[in-house]
Amino acid sequence: MVTIPKLEESTLGALRQYPAMDIAAELARQTLLHGCCSVGKHLHESDGAIPWLGVALRGEMEPLSQGTPFAWSSEVCRSNAELTQALQGGMGLSGALAMLPIPLLKVQRTLMESLKTTSCSVSLVVQARRVLAAYGIPKAEWNSSAAVPTGSTELDAFVGEYGDSWVRAVEVGGSLQGVYTLYAQSQQQAKEVGERLDLLVAAGGVNLGPSFSRRLQEVASETKVNARFRVSIAGLANPPALNEDQIEEFARNFGSIVLDKPEILSFQSSGYEQLAALRDALTPVAENRKLLCGDGVSIGLLGERQKLLEIINQCTWINDTYEIYGLAVDPSLAVNRSLVKADIEAIEALCSQYQASPSTPLQKPTLTALATGSPNLQVELSDGEVMGGGGGEPFRYLDRENAIRRRRRLAQVGLRSGGRIDEIRLHYQQEPAGATDEWIHESHGNDGGGRNKGEMELARGETIHRIRAKTGVPNGRVDRLTLNSSDGQELGGGGEAGNKELDWQPAANQVLLGFSGRSGSELDSLRAVIATFGPLHWEPVEAG
Repeated sequence: MVTIPKLEESTLGALRQYPAMDIAAELARQTLLHGCCSVGKHLHESDGAIPWLGVALRGEMEPLSQGTPFAWSSEVCRSNAELTQALQGGMGLSGALAMLPIPLLKVQRTLMESLKTTSCSVSLVVQARRVLAAYGIPKAEWNSSAAVPTGSTELDAFVGEYGDSWVRAVEVGGSLQGVYTLYAQSQQQAKEVGERLDLLVAAGGVNLGPSFSRRLQEVASETKVNARFRVSIAGLANPPALNEDQIEEFARNFGSIVLDKPEILSFQSSGYEQLAALRDALTPVAENRKLLCGDGVSIGLLGERQKLLEIINQCTWINDTYEIYGLAVDPSLAVNRSLVKADIEAIEALCSQYQASPSTPLQKPTLTALATGSPNLQVELSDGEVMGGGGGEPFRYLDRENAIRRRRRLAQVGLRSGGRIDEIRLHYQQEPAGATDEWIHESHGNDGGGRNKGEMELARGETIHRIRAKTGVPNGRVDRLTLNSSDGQELGGGGEAGNKELDWQPAANQVLLGFSGRSGSELDSLRAVIATFGPLHWEPVEAG
């Protein structure tokens, strides 16, 4: 057993004058044995120290063996449950009392929510943990001065004052957590992504910084998924705002940085029903808590709720994709999304019932949305009719197989023309999930020939709705081109020499993504790249 000097001031502000180890010990003292409620907002919305509930037990605080106090780790997470466990640091404690699933603390929850994971997301967590102190209560006893609750009224009052569980172990220190999330669109694609990340981790060299990010982006590109990176720092009073170029050096030095604001990194809680004196009294609460929170084997209804929220995230991404391209939304999206929301509301209603009366038995609701599952876009790309001949050098619509997942759209078109089309200017914008919007600028033909006809600006949701052209055959060029937008704009130029005409308009489920063609001193040929959207495919999500 270790003797810890009692600090005269208990507020964190007053603790700043003491060494970090003393601060860590005092934080542990302020936390251990306190009650907490597994279903509630107080664990996730506190801006400072967690507002623990009262203390109904007694016991001696002892140091725990945690191995290396500073360590880097990397872990591939294929589910929300695995991601949650990785962010918690995998704290373990042996002993006779069963442990409850660990809730996410606010800093971890903020990081996780920023990722907006979907049902098929795969994440790679790279983190450094510096544990200044780890303490636990190996043996707790009921405080005999408190009365054992009898009946529902007293039991509800007990949980209101002391929670449904108590803090048995705690780690204090600092952490640097970086999460690379790859957003697969199907379970098969998620499996491929996971396998690639496993190989990357096995090969070594996993770190934080631009060099490793480039390797992750290569995996994302090769597996045709979007990627997002987020970072979180705990243990510093004023954590720096780091960009991609700065984080590598900061991560390299994290082991030697002074932690001027140690924080609770993770904790373990145990249900009161594990104590002999409270076993019978707390059983109704324990059964309800198990239904909602799981037991370490099953994920419980709150775990199911997280899966439903991930389906909502995927629905939102797909809905935004339709809006970007100005397409009518697949009707199944609204219907099935309402089923998901109904299931979420049913779970949240049970949580409210539990908070109002934790002793009243809860009935598990019938949830249907996971069986319907998560939506996947079904899109085929094709090429329109060739306008023009075979002169000049080819230009291609770049990275066409990834255009839809990167949500690339034609945002501006410009022309120069005289008797023929001399130049076409193409400006593409893409909006990958979680990434900064990107622009691609192209110019094909002669920027000094003919007269500048100006630009057609296409806002989000506006597309080219009609193409009319005259071209010469068999080896001619684009003699005339007229483009009409869905919002009524028109851009055109050229002459009347062509002997072949084209008049194209997209079907209701089609969108013009851009162009390929050939060019030299003039625009020799042009060909539309067309995306055709099929009905959404819904893939069931496995229940926990």
